[in-house]
Amino acid sequence: MARAELRTHQVRALVRLINEAHELPADGDARARHLISGLLGILHATVGGCVTDCDFRPGGHGAFVAVVLEGWDSTTLPVLQVLARTGSAFNPGLRALMQRCPESPSSAVTATRRELVADRDWYGSQYVEQHLGPAHLDDALYTCLRMDEPTVVQGLGFYRARNERPFDEADRNLVHLFHVECESMFRARVPAVDKSLRARLSPRERQTLELLLRGLMDKEIAEHLGISRFTVNQYTKSVYRRFGVHSRAALIARLLGHQPPAARAWTP
Repeated sequence: MARAELRTHQVRALVRLINEAHELPADGDARARHLISGLLGILHATVGGCVTDCDFRPGGHGAFVAVVLEGWDSTTLPVLQVLARTGSAFNPGLRALMQRCPESPSSAVTATRRELVADRDWYGSQYVEQHLGPAHLDDALYTCLRMDEPTVVQGLGFYRARNERPFDEADRNLVHLFHVECESMFRARVPAVDKSLRARLSPRERQTLELLLRGLMDKEIAEHLGISRFTVNQYTKSVYRRFGVHSRAALIARLLGHQPPAARAWTP
C-alpha cells in the first residue's frame, strides 16, 4: 500500500486523534469509540465502525460482530441489520474485499468501493438498491486486517452520504496507515477465565471450538472431524454452555473480547 499520497492536514489531525485516544482508559471501548468518531470527522464520513468477521475469506458467507459503531441511527442501522441476517458477503464491496484480504496474520488491505466494484454492479445490487440507497448512504471505504485465527479479520468501514464526493486515494492511504499502526487499540484482552475454560474442554470440544472460530458451519465441521452433524450440534451446545452463551456470534464475541452495547443494536 503506497503512502506517498496523503493530505498533510489529515495526517496531523490523525496524530492528534491518536494522542487523545492514548489519554483515555485502556479498558472498555472509550479509545475505540473516540478513534472511530474522530475518523468520521477527518474523512468527512457519515457513519463508520469496527467489526470482527469470523468468515471473511474467498467464497465465505461473512459473520460479523460489531466492536464499535459511530454515527448510526434508526435510518442507517438497517444497512447493518441486513448484513447481520444475510452475511457480510451480501455487500458486493465486502464480497470483493474477501478476495483481496491477505492470508498472513496482521496483514491488511484497504480499498475504496470504486476500486472493488464497478458502478454498474454496485448500483445494480440488491444491497444498494434496497438498503444502502434508502438510508441515503453511498460511497464506502473498507479495510480488513487478518487476525491470528484463520478466516477471522478485524475490519473498518466508512460510508459517505449520497451526493458527497467519493473516497479517494489519500483517504484510503490514511485509513490503511491508521489501521496497520493502531489495530491493537481495537483489540480487547481475552480474560484469563476464558483461557481456563478452554483448557477444560474435552479434545473433541476443543476441536469443535477451533473450527467454529474459523467460520465453519456444522456440516463442514462434521466432514472435517468425520462425525455426524447431530454429534457436532451436541459438542457445539456443550461449548456454548461452558462459556455461558447461546449463539455462535456471542461465543466469538466473548472469546475475541468484544461485547459492546453497539453489538446489541439489532437482532439478526
